[in-house]
Amino acid sequence: KLREEGLTTSIGVANFDDRFLPAVLETGITPVVNQIELHPQFQQRTTTLLSEKNDVKIEAWGPLGQAKVDYASGPIGEIAAANGISWAQAVLAWHLQQGRIVFPKSSSRERMDENFAAAQIQLSSEQLAVIDGLDKGLDGRVSGDPAEVN
Repeated sequence: KLREEGLTTSIGVANFDDRFLPAVLETGITPVVNQIELHPQFQQRTTTLLSEKNDVKIEAWGPLGQAKVDYASGPIGEIAAANGISWAQAVLAWHLQQGRIVFPKSSSRERMDENFAAAQIQLSSEQLAVIDGLDKGLDGRVSGDPAEVN
């Protein structure tokens, strides 16, 4: 209704994974953006593919894993060290190179600057594949399931 009245030009949704996004698409109104939990261990591939197919941009909510995942060590830490960057920059670069929208949360000016700098980082295709391989499916979720949240 707001779009029909000219009060907005685009519609966005949040937490519409592959269980809920089809119902929205069936209305004939395609959201421009869908904000979903998405980080290396929870990549929501089915939702991402459905969104790409329908030209819905993904905004990664909790793009760094909500400080509930140790991405500083292991493969992401190794990628960061090899590139002389922080683990957070490696994760943000991964998101950006896959065409996602990211708004990492920080109250630290130093971290904000670091996050902005991630836009200039280019990971190799091999490094992107390593991060892609960290997906744990539903076991990787760190926040509540949207279907179970009131």
